[in-house]
Amino acid sequence: MTAASEPHVIDTSKPHPARVYDWLLGGKDNYLVDQELAQKLPPQARQNARRNRAFMQRAAAWLAGQGVDQFLDIGTGIPTEPNLHQIVQAITPAARVAYADNDPIVLRHAEALLVSTPEGATTYIQADVREPGAILEHARGFLDFDRPVALS
Repeated sequence: MTAASEPHVIDTSKPHPARVYDWLLGGKDNYLVDQELAQKLPPQARQNARRNRAFMQRAAAWLAGQGVDQFLDIGTGIPTEPNLHQIVQAITPAARVAYADNDPIVLRHAEALLVSTPEGATTYIQADVREPGAILEHARGFLDFDRPVALS
């Protein structure tokens, strides 16, 4: 796994989407400011976050079952098991998964948790979806863009 080398400060004074989503999924990697915002969301937000996660899991498994073995996950969020690479590598052990997110907390978790199968590989870049050039440049060095790549 690789990651951006520039240091990032974790700002816990403002809510961050990845941490709010983590709280909605029942995770523990969030702060009071994230919880306060999440609790202001409509009551169905928690259920919808879980539905969204379940859909990602089904879609990734289906794609891997169809032979897709390369995935680019933009807006990864804080790793919640099963992670995308765990799902697809259980079906296709040699699958390659490139993750991207702009939250430094996600980076810290990714360094510890995004461990690939021996046959496959994962990578991570700390980058913002509003700067797709950096994400694509990193992904091109890891994925073969002449073959299908699933985008999550």
